Amino acid sequence: MSWPAAIAAGWHPVAELARLGRRPLARRLLGEPLVVFAGEDGPVVLRDRCPHRGMPLSGGRVREGRIVCPYHGWAFGAGGVCRAVPGSREVPSIHAAALPVRVAAGLVWTTLGEGAFPRLPPVLTDPALDRFWWVPAASPARVLDALENHLDPAHPHHVHPWIVRAPDKRVPTRVAVRIEADRASATYHEQTQATGLIPRLFEGHRTTSIGRLWPPLTGEVAFEGPRGLRLSIAVVFAPEDHGVTRPYAHFATPRGRLPAWLKRVLLKAFHRPILAQDRRALAAQMSREGAYAIGPLDFLGPAIWAFANGKPPEPRVYEAEMLL
Repeated sequence: MSWPAAIAAGWHPVAELARLGRRPLARRLLGEPLVVFAGEDGPVVLRDRCPHRGMPLSGGRVREGRIVCPYHGWAFGAGGVCRAVPGSREVPSIHAAALPVRVAAGLVWTTLGEGAFPRLPPVLTDPALDRFWWVPAASPARVLDALENHLDPAHPHHVHPWIVRAPDKRVPTRVAVRIEADRASATYHEQTQATGLIPRLFEGHRTTSIGRLWPPLTGEVAFEGPRGLRLSIAVVFAPEDHGVTRPYAHFATPRGRLPAWLKRVLLKAFHRPILAQDRRALAAQMSREGAYAIGPLDFLGPAIWAFANGKPPEPRVYEAEMLL
């Protein structure tokens, strides 16, 4: 099974920079086993295979910026260069397969292709906000389904009743959709008191909610009140394998009376049931094959699929109405 063109060629996150330490991290990307570790001069990403006898390097340890194979102790550094063979004064000119690395917005990124680095939401690096990353384990989900689910305005009434949206309280809402050459967005002009438990606690009066697509695999949902941003949840979805996706979720809030650490604890606690509900829906969705129908509220779905397949949609701007 092949990957959509922009995903196969693209850059994807494989770790939080802050999480790299003495232990290597085993990761998968597009079905390929990788290992990530803290090298002497920065993070290193290798294919998870020792070139000596094929042992997974992720089962070893990190010592002095090198990853040490658990089988014979061969040590590899930046670029996959063999730096030591225990018991021998000779070091062969052998390399473990290395991948390109880029650090951006607190994440370690790599690519199996030759695509350009993606444009990321500015909120990921905004120093005026309280921000944190939350990276749950990978779970059964097709990566484009997971991205569309994050940006979909219609499912919270049914999948997250009362937590995110009240199931039977809908109001007419004007939607402004903008499809551009390199991104897309849908702005929902709500002008109402938030109805779900979590929005009431963190937002109060909501003026707008915005879904932003940053191709190929980043989606941001932002909620604004009379004084501007109240909460942003930007998620970079990493395609570990066909039907296995890991979300790198970034939360941002304006600074205020609550300390950043407390907001982090509360936001993670409140979003755990939402994550569990979404995971059940995405796993069930994967169990049925077939083409998707496009409905009147699928404002960003077609753009998601078009960008992912390397065929950006025609730019357009239009308005619609929904009961949100």
